[in-house]
Amino acid sequence: MSRFTRYLIILLCAYSLSAFAAPVRNNDDLYRQLKENIGLFGAVYRELNARYVDVIDPEEFMKAGIEGMLTTLDPYTVFLDNEAADDLHIMTAGKYGGVGIEIGIRGKDKVLTVISPIEDTPAMRLGIRPGDKIIEIDGQPTFGFSTSDAARLLRGEPGTTVNIKIERIGQSQPISFTLERAIIKIRDITYAGLLDNGVGYIKLARFSRNAGSETRKALLSLKEQNMTGLILDLRHNPGGLLPAAVEVAQNFVPKGEEIVSTQGRDESTHRIYRSQLEPVCPDIPMVVLVDEGSASASEIVAGSLQDLDRAVIVGKTTFGKGLVQTLVDFQDGRSLKITTARYYTPSGRLIQKLDYFNDDNEVILESKKEQEGPKLEERYSTRTGRTVYGGGGITPDLEVSLPELDRYEMEIIRGGYLYDFSSVYLDHHPEKMDAEITPEIIEEFRAYLQEKNFSFTTEIEEEIEKLVTSAEQDSSVGENIRDCLQSLETEIKAARPDYIEQHLDFIINGLAREVAGLQEGHRGRILAGLPSDTQMQASLNSLTDP
Repeated sequence: MSRFTRYLIILLCAYSLSAFAAPVRNNDDLYRQLKENIGLFGAVYRELNARYVDVIDPEEFMKAGIEGMLTTLDPYTVFLDNEAADDLHIMTAGKYGGVGIEIGIRGKDKVLTVISPIEDTPAMRLGIRPGDKIIEIDGQPTFGFSTSDAARLLRGEPGTTVNIKIERIGQSQPISFTLERAIIKIRDITYAGLLDNGVGYIKLARFSRNAGSETRKALLSLKEQNMTGLILDLRHNPGGLLPAAVEVAQNFVPKGEEIVSTQGRDESTHRIYRSQLEPVCPDIPMVVLVDEGSASASEIVAGSLQDLDRAVIVGKTTFGKGLVQTLVDFQDGRSLKITTARYYTPSGRLIQKLDYFNDDNEVILESKKEQEGPKLEERYSTRTGRTVYGGGGITPDLEVSLPELDRYEMEIIRGGYLYDFSSVYLDHHPEKMDAEITPEIIEEFRAYLQEKNFSFTTEIEEEIEKLVTSAEQDSSVGENIRDCLQSLETEIKAARPDYIEQHLDFIINGLAREVAGLQEGHRGRILAGLPSDTQMQASLNSLTDP
């Protein structure tokens, strides 16, 4: 379909929808307007199919019209074809072939953005981060992509590869990744266990229909082990089902306590969700860990426990998705995922960030006064009177950042060298039963990087190399200048530090996590990563030294 045709149908849909901007007094008026506008849309659709200068694919033309309507709404209201609808069901409960990236459309420019890499997947292992903007998939620019378009390209047969290019905050140039697809198994709790100091730890990766029961089972097991405190880790958790969030939260608050409420245009969406069960852990000291990848259902749990002063929230401000979607299935297998309500924490906070509409969208909405619920950025109070804010995710009670990776560390992770070396090392040393990284292992890692022809250049080295090349190609540059640049390039290379020694802590911690993970799964990886996980350390400190 031509660009002109696509724009024409989008403009037509926007025009049709604009009729709804006038106040609707009753249902009769609404049905009359629906009939008139659908009739107009159908008439234009028929005329274009019959008379347009080029042959139009009727199915694609109608799909473009539907997508044109939806682009004027929030990015979470989307039309799902058969493949995408099937994928949605697979994502919520089951498995699929893919790379393990949760994606969304964010910001004024509606850029395809990583919400979170899924735990223990190719995307997580190679260092894909929340907030990374995906600008290319297998060479195709993603401008204008829906999440369904992206998912269709990212998923595929296990063992095949997909190339993506991302833009990352703080990096001047795009970063390329080659990801090998694998079987992505959907699990809610990826690890639950007791740490050495008696503190229980639960890593909840998503909220499917089993999240509440899995959490309850894990808590009962930890209580039997005499748990003295609890860390519920919701980092990189993109969310899931709203009822599952309620079922998780009700393990910690009194029966009958409000956990979340929803409000939409339809009165049927005005609901208060309360705890239906007696809590497993009503008073055990508790920390909830969150970060920029904690979204939706994660924010319901973190927000409710913060509002009720039941837990200390540690980490970074969450993603900010406070919209509720309803899935409407059609007989042909396609579906419409539509935003039907906003959700509010017990204090009345709306957690949704305020960037999901731009000014142009307002033409299709009735007055903002009628559309909004509670004010978006007002102050609210927790059960004990602490001040919290709405409209921008959950702000932690204790904000703690993870160490920023420098360019060398990013190159090591992006290339998968830590994981691949650990696999090779354990294959060659099957007798190794711990994750201790000795000087001998570091030297083997150094040799491995050389074998794989790993090379690292700093930004200064790259710029000098460009200048030397330009000078050699430009006859107007004097010989003395070329000699000076080449001398400078030689001196910079001669002064290169031993990058492995310079990043020894990073390499030791990284190898320890990978070796332990390969040996003991999530438990080993988590325990090996404790010394370098500043957010976990802060959580442990808040529980042991409140």
